[in-house]
Amino acid sequence: MNKLIYGLILVVIGALVGIYLPWYAMGVAFGLIAFALNMPLKSSFLIGFMAGYLLWIFSALWLDMQHPSTLPGRMAQVFPLKGNVFALFMLTGVLGGLFSGIWTWAGARLRQK
Repeated sequence: MNKLIYGLILVVIGALVGIYLPWYAMGVAFGLIAFALNMPLKSSFLIGFMAGYLLWIFSALWLDMQHPSTLPGRMAQVFPLKGNVFALFMLTGVLGGLFSGIWTWAGARLRQK
């Protein structure tokens, strides 16, 4: 249950930070939250990964729905995705999840020392 609460806190704070600050500020915020809440080291990466994954995928989908463009389709052709925009959003989520998970793990690791 604590993992779900940690994840919800990360998603809410990450969404707020993502609105007002640059994209990399979310990672710093995740690290600070993991440090402040004394997150368990063993599950911190997975919690941060899932929170970042969800945030980045929903952000990409939301932006695509709000401002339709041909750019996602063209970017999906540049990468070896065969023009699949959904796969591009999944790749975006994985990259955001890795970024967030590493920062969350780093914040939890700092607390352990």
